[in-house]
Amino acid sequence: MIEAILSFEFLLIQQPTGEVKPDFKPIVLAFENRDFSAENFSELITTSDLFSILYHHTTSIHEIVGGFSNFYQGRLKETSYQVSSYFMQAESGTQYLTILIFTLDEDLGKYEDIIKDLSKKMYYLFETFETSKKTNQVSLISKIHDNIKNELKYTIFQIKRLTNLDKIQKAALIFNNYQRLEILKILRESPKPKKDVREDLEKIKENPNMDVLLEPFLELNLVRRDWIKGKRDKRTGLIQDQGEYLFLTKDIELIRIPNYELLDHLKQTKNELLTRYESKVVDFFSNYNPKDQTIEERKKISSILLNPDIYDLFAVLRQKFYPRDKIPNIFSEFADIDLILDDLIQLNIITEIKDQKGKEWLLLLTDIKPIIFFPEYLLDNITNALHSEDSSKKIPIEVAKLALELLEIAYPEKVIL
Repeated sequence: MIEAILSFEFLLIQQPTGEVKPDFKPIVLAFENRDFSAENFSELITTSDLFSILYHHTTSIHEIVGGFSNFYQGRLKETSYQVSSYFMQAESGTQYLTILIFTLDEDLGKYEDIIKDLSKKMYYLFETFETSKKTNQVSLISKIHDNIKNELKYTIFQIKRLTNLDKIQKAALIFNNYQRLEILKILRESPKPKKDVREDLEKIKENPNMDVLLEPFLELNLVRRDWIKGKRDKRTGLIQDQGEYLFLTKDIELIRIPNYELLDHLKQTKNELLTRYESKVVDFFSNYNPKDQTIEERKKISSILLNPDIYDLFAVLRQKFYPRDKIPNIFSEFADIDLILDDLIQLNIITEIKDQKGKEWLLLLTDIKPIIFFPEYLLDNITNALHSEDSSKKIPIEVAKLALELLEIAYPEKVIL
């Protein structure tokens, strides 16, 4: 759950004594949790944690030395919340922070695209804010404050819409997150101890929240968790191979498919757009192979399913088509409809076709479908891992037996999204 989004200007204030005092000046504070306000926001985030976040950005811990890290995610030290923050330094040297505050059980990866969209808008607004301060344009400063307030409210609104996801969107979470994609890659090789998977994920990002990352895998019944007792080593007396293991029992892929519902509708109604639409569908899919999709392509199409406004439009266009100037009013009041449509056309999700009178129509060119299938390849992988001479790949016989049992149970199960 999101608690608030806070924006600050970091100032170095010179005291009459000549001493310089650093301070965070609030610009706009937007609260979702009504227990908090501008008067008590320090109960959400303390000054000490604000300095800590600024330190992470300005020292570029994970970036090239001498640069800045514009994005940061982490847990606060003095209050029980986690944050995602955006940092910007203007040409004047003034530094700005936009901080989204969430409860600890929230999956921040779910909101990655929404946060990036907010950061782009905040960059422009902070730049304009700087210009207005230099020229002392009071009315413009007030207008920028209103614009920032609207952007923060819109972001909270979008995040709230993503709180309850359907199964298709939960599948999209896997492909929209590098850590989850790495979990899938690891478990496709063979069962792994949870602690080993965590160690691999730490190479991507420190302190991964395994329970949150595994959530969509478990809810879709792709992964099973089980405890292996292990065996005592006769020589050392220590118990080996004991702990929680992760087993992949169903695999998943995110693919594009033709929009069969719309094709059938155009055929039944003998619509004049059918021939041109069919031609575009054939052109696209004659050059499309799901196996050739890059990670970035998967992230792009999964992000469509995780954007509330786009997902609503996507659902409507599955069965119907509309003139560009008469798209149903299903968007939130904050949405930039033309930008959404242009992005979808560029991604070949939507196509634009003119009728004989020159009127432009929007049609869904490709549907997006997560498919779940039985990982037959794991049968050989488990055998190879059992007999492997590489200690990093070898698995105990108890793990191999349990893995095969779980696959046998999962084989007849059908999962339809």
